[in-house]
Amino acid sequence: METTDLADHTNVAAALLSAMANPKRLLILCSLVKGEVAVGVLATQVGLSQSALSQHLSKLRAQKLVKTRRDAQTIYYSSTSEPVIRILATLEDIYLVQNRNRSAA
Repeated sequence: METTDLADHTNVAAALLSAMANPKRLLILCSLVKGEVAVGVLATQVGLSQSALSQHLSKLRAQKLVKTRRDAQTIYYSSTSEPVIRILATLEDIYLVQNRNRSAA
């Protein structure tokens, strides 16, 4: 791989990780990869006001990590981003499996 190609990929990867590098945004993405969620329900799930949630969702939308759908006055969010799904699966393997192994020992 040429250096310029590598630089392009590292910039994209860094932008993705930066968007995910917040505990609340990680929780948001964990909820959204499971399926579509109304914004009010999502705010309750992650423990944020709708205003704070909106700011986090704006950052995730800017990186195209979440999708929206409007039904009348309700906005639904979801994420089908393959990189997000793979990163979350890796984090689950590292942290949840590690915790289970500690509990079993």
